[in-house]
Amino acid sequence: MRREHWSESLAPFLRGRPFIVTSDMLAATTGLALGLRAMGVERILCVGVARGTGVLPQEHGFEQILVNQSLPLGFMEVIREAERVLRQPPAEVQSQVDRFDPDHEAQIIAPFYVTGLPQLNRPVFGARPAAWRALEDKVVIDAVLSAAGVRVAPHRIVPLTREALDAAAAALDRGHGTVWAGDAREGFNGGAALTRWVRDAQDADEAFETLSKSCDSARVMPFLEGVPCSIHGWVLPDGVRVFRPCEMLVLRRPAPPVFFYAQAATSWDPPPAGREEMREAARRAGAHLRDTLGYRGVFTLDGVMTRDGFFPTELNPRFGAALLVLGRALPELPLVLMHFASIEGLALDWRGEELERLIVSAGDTTRQLSFTAMGSRPITESESFALVRDPTWRLATEADAHLPQSVGTLGPGSTGAYVRVGLNPAHYTVGPAAGPLVAEVVAVLDAHFELGIGPLTAAQDL
Repeated sequence: MRREHWSESLAPFLRGRPFIVTSDMLAATTGLALGLRAMGVERILCVGVARGTGVLPQEHGFEQILVNQSLPLGFMEVIREAERVLRQPPAEVQSQVDRFDPDHEAQIIAPFYVTGLPQLNRPVFGARPAAWRALEDKVVIDAVLSAAGVRVAPHRIVPLTREALDAAAAALDRGHGTVWAGDAREGFNGGAALTRWVRDAQDADEAFETLSKSCDSARVMPFLEGVPCSIHGWVLPDGVRVFRPCEMLVLRRPAPPVFFYAQAATSWDPPPAGREEMREAARRAGAHLRDTLGYRGVFTLDGVMTRDGFFPTELNPRFGAALLVLGRALPELPLVLMHFASIEGLALDWRGEELERLIVSAGDTTRQLSFTAMGSRPITESESFALVRDPTWRLATEADAHLPQSVGTLGPGSTGAYVRVGLNPAHYTVGPAAGPLVAEVVAVLDAHFELGIGPLTAAQDL
């Protein structure tokens, strides 16, 4: 099977139509715009609320609009405020969009994590129904997974009162504390924004103060030591397809004990039995979503690979970061656009079994270890850098041209500083969890660029 089969099957549905690619950060629209151009789409407009880090669309010849509105600091705050701006744009921005698309023929290509409600007075391509989006809520997914026949960790869903939280924590603590995850009253929360590791009264004070501002209830479960990980499934017309586990690069800040999200990597290998356990869990979850909600498209099952196997902690009804990493080994596959097409119910020649084999094989053969890190130091301009390991990590100089180098970019992001690093394969070993290595590199970058991140530790691979 030619890898180009799926893009060739999708292209006829997209050609001849204008599209508007939107995101909180304008630089984040460039990749999808290039993907649309590869499909033969000729009229593309990119709209972003802030600049972001990376190459802007206009550098590839695309029309662009930078709203250039200041955004609050905070991962989820930026996402929500940017979507609000795009749903209710300034009059001059709406006028520019209408000049590009006077007949309202365009559809919006928005980030896969947004609500899918119309933006810029136009419909979103691949918008998810509300019943699907509701699965993002961490206080409901354990019941869904149990109904699907997937094992879940002990837990309690409690109202957001200190008494209820403390009682649940006392009942569930196995000696390493508990994890409190807030509900989705204000919309989905990602990047561990409303998840806290609670070990003592001081931790509980901070967690309660944070969650009570945004939530009505929370899930309490024992802290699970092990490798944070994720597996993607894809509900297609010809069956539920599942891929390979990926490590979620979730590090830990010691005080207060919050989780630091650095995206995902494919360099880790779980035990063979754990790999199959995760794949079977994803199959069961996907079949349940299909049969009960008519679900279509990609979903993720996130959790922890512990000494006792895999325990899921999230079911995300959307494309996730780990599949983006897997997809780097298959640049011929427009995976995000294919995901939106499957939500839309487009009659592509899916060949799901072959697609599954291709993605799993590519993920096993071509490993990827890259990460992002967000700091509090304000950054306005982007710069590139290189890292060497000789024998410890440091920023490269001209004298290091003979050494393997890992490259990165520093620029503006949603909390201030945004760092993106792709590690050279010479700098890591396939198999072990990458979290400790990422924590080591982040510490070097934090010290050099004064990012304001602070100490980080990694999960134990048991």
